[in-house]
Amino acid sequence: MKNKLHILFFFSLAVSFCFAQNNTFSPYSRYGLGELNSPTFAHNAGMGGACIALKPDSTIPGYVLINTGNPAAYAHIRLTSLEVGGSFINSNFSTSSTTIKKWGANFAYGALGFPVRSKGGACFGIMPYSNVGYDIKTIGTETGIGDVTYLYSGSGGLNKAFIGYGVMPFNLQLNKFRKKHLYVPDSLKTLKGSTYLLHEGIKKIASDFAIGINANYLFGNIDQTSRVLYPNSILYNNTYRERSLTLGDFTGNFGMQTAYTIDSVKNKDPKIGTPRRALKEKVKITFGYFMALNNTLKVNYDATVYNYILNGFGQEITRDTVLSHHNQSGTIKLPLEQGVGIGLKKGERINIVADFAITKWKEFKFLETQTSFKNNYRAAIGINFVPEKYAAGSGAYFRKMNYRFGLNYNTGFIELKNTAINSYGISAGLGLPVGIGQVTSMVNVAVQYGQVGSVSNNLVKDNYWRISFGFTFSDRWFQKFRYD
Repeated sequence: MKNKLHILFFFSLAVSFCFAQNNTFSPYSRYGLGELNSPTFAHNAGMGGACIALKPDSTIPGYVLINTGNPAAYAHIRLTSLEVGGSFINSNFSTSSTTIKKWGANFAYGALGFPVRSKGGACFGIMPYSNVGYDIKTIGTETGIGDVTYLYSGSGGLNKAFIGYGVMPFNLQLNKFRKKHLYVPDSLKTLKGSTYLLHEGIKKIASDFAIGINANYLFGNIDQTSRVLYPNSILYNNTYRERSLTLGDFTGNFGMQTAYTIDSVKNKDPKIGTPRRALKEKVKITFGYFMALNNTLKVNYDATVYNYILNGFGQEITRDTVLSHHNQSGTIKLPLEQGVGIGLKKGERINIVADFAITKWKEFKFLETQTSFKNNYRAAIGINFVPEKYAAGSGAYFRKMNYRFGLNYNTGFIELKNTAINSYGISAGLGLPVGIGQVTSMVNVAVQYGQVGSVSNNLVKDNYWRISFGFTFSDRWFQKFRYD
């Protein structure tokens, strides 16, 4: 009962943070649904955001880290795990003539994962989906009019509440196969033309196969305004536009993962009777696939456009109302996203993963209107290194720490003045075991440096530092004891 109260309090607090914060200052959050957040946690941030082929550690003792980037990974959750996190960002916005610095801190995510019998796991949580926060002023010169001032501002964003389930439906296939062939001599298993190794390889892939799905509820508000001012002319009316959008609808995503484990190699020494020898550190090659659905979401919006002038006291005097729509219904079609991943894990020390994904923003529609966005391509690679997972004695703490490094690149879906607004980032992170005698709790810290856009063609470049931090608490919750 105490754990349930803690969970209820945590998620109530998380929802209040989602509504209260403003998480971006980027002028590029004006486009689409705003600046999109990564669907992963702090430990993934230290690995460049690579996640599609990343399998959580399911062995005990270990650190049960939830991978929300691919719901198939939920199948490997073997302990109840609570994860919460936040981030701090320091941005340096610059053009060819000016520089502005901004910083902020915000809630990043909260999730609870738990095992479901021996083959699966489930997870639910909440995190920001997108953020809108910009205040832009530009001045242009129009022929016959003179200087014209354009003001754009926006605030709000969308949040995502999710619940997911992952399962390994064939996880016992390899054990059953090896048990069936337990008394077959090794020499027969490796005869030329033998199908044993082929069948064993198929069983390995099937036993590691996992599939998972997330049901997501997107909700929030986006408010945007714009003004066109004619400060040097009395012949033209100023224009004010405002649009307030409210969204609350369901979407989903799913993923798959599998792996092939190399646990032995051919013995090169003919004097030794066994044709194969076991590896001290098994090598596991992992594969992953991910898809986010391109659902059509229902929205409500208000839209107002009117012309006005300013009196001698600077007060607005409306001349005429061009548009006034209230509580209108519309739709937004999300872009389809697909990605593949590959990973290499050596023993319990090294885990390398790489992602490649495409988001089809060309198909995105905003209030039934086709946009002019372009498809975004994303690539990421990350590494997690643990010197000695089961270290004990003097200096054991530093040998049990997780050391992470990653790179990522996005082509971007916005193109302004024939210039793509792309981005890249480089990151490093640490996983710090916490608690006396605890081997399943960890503090994750990641530092990322990145750049969005460029100053060419009088655009805005954002050089930023982001610090992500997360807390993972894992234990055997909800366990029913046979004996009291």
